[in-house]
Amino acid sequence: MNEHPTIISTSHWRATETASSPIVGAQGGSLTTQPGQNLAQLSDEEFWDYARKLAHQMPAAAQPEECVTCKLSRGDCLIPLTALYEIVRPPHQLALLPAIPEWMPGIVAWRGETMAVIDLDAYLSGYPADLLDEGILLVANYVGLPVGLLVPTIGQTTPLQSGGVYQLPSWYLSSRAAFVKGLQVEAPVLDLPLLLAHALQQIETAASYG
Repeated sequence: MNEHPTIISTSHWRATETASSPIVGAQGGSLTTQPGQNLAQLSDEEFWDYARKLAHQMPAAAQPEECVTCKLSRGDCLIPLTALYEIVRPPHQLALLPAIPEWMPGIVAWRGETMAVIDLDAYLSGYPADLLDEGILLVANYVGLPVGLLVPTIGQTTPLQSGGVYQLPSWYLSSRAAFVKGLQVEAPVLDLPLLLAHALQQIETAASYG
């Protein structure tokens, strides 16, 4: 478990995941290593490509899913790291739009794209976060479309544990229960694809009736 807040950038994974070859190096070739090769001699990009190649070769049972802890104003929630492109530090320049849900503070530019931003505090608890432009922006992957999730701050990364019956914390809206796939140390583990599908549908509905 990491002992400090984690800032990650996984944007280069986006291209490799859609390429015909499972692992594509920086120069367009597959990364291969010789027995006994010193990993310290690899560049950062080569190392991460190599790590991903090894991960694909490992049995699923040996790969506990890592989650990032989102520290919301009324409690914590967990989001799988594999669902994220990038985690961006503040400040953020949000552009307001008319006819949007109250939990959508606006849109923001990210790597040449314009993406919708969701205040995760307001979306899950009904209470908007303070100082949104100073929060942490999680860039989530929804079927190839980047969507921003603003949270006040993030905590440790933690391996996802299998769970059984759980009860949602009191701060979590019961209307959002379908977007939770488990509970870990009282923190809901979010089913991000379902959550984003619902949120984007509501954004489109609000815009069409605006």
